[in-house]
Amino acid sequence: MKQFECFWGDGYRDLDNKSILAYHDLDFFTEDRGYSEQEIKMVCDLDIGDYADFQESGSHWVRRMS
Repeated sequence: MKQFECFWGDGYRDLDNKSILAYHDLDFFTEDRGYSEQEIKMVCDLDIGDYADFQESGSHWVRRMS
């Protein structure tokens, strides 16, 4: 099962105004959550240790962990 480390920084903050770091599986990345079809494909194609950088509306990256 693919596991991803997701970071949200500037432009995305929690209620305490802190950056967010969370772990998700592939099912998390959907258009309903704001990921485009192209971005979902980028995440699907990641090898372990590689990351996709989504900087258009804030600081957000996704790294494949397993």
